Amino acid sequence: MPGGITLLRSFVSLLLLCAACCLSGCSEEQQNAVRQRRDNLDKIWQAYAEMYKTDVSPKNVGELAAWMAESADAGTRGAARDSLVEGDVVVNWNGDLSVPETLGNFVLAFEAGTLARGGYVVMADGKVKNMTLKEFQAAAMLPASQP
Repeated sequence: MPGGITLLRSFVSLLLLCAACCLSGCSEEQQNAVRQRRDNLDKIWQAYAEMYKTDVSPKNVGELAAWMAESADAGTRGAARDSLVEGDVVVNWNGDLSVPETLGNFVLAFEAGTLARGGYVVMADGKVKNMTLKEFQAAAMLPASQP
């Protein structure tokens, strides 16, 4: 009988652990919000890189937002454009993307809250990643294009 009690206690402990793990996880709504934030950064990077390829590095919100609104996939860029215009995303304007092999070392844009607590950034090579505040403070920002 003692073995049965031990097995029962182990089973109950396992159930409680599983329940705790399920309750502490992100809801589907939270996961969708994170996906949208990451997608916004990706779409901002795409538009920035496209504009740069035309020999024009975006110099401000208005220029990049207009480019995004006039692009062939403007409909899918609406949320990203809104996050840019509303100041939810901070961009390093007039950046230099001319040396592709170094772009992964520089932050192109980041969520405004990243300045205070860390958060999602998009590197100049297009990779979106989450940085702690300490990592962000140590990160190099995309250098400006030379006139």
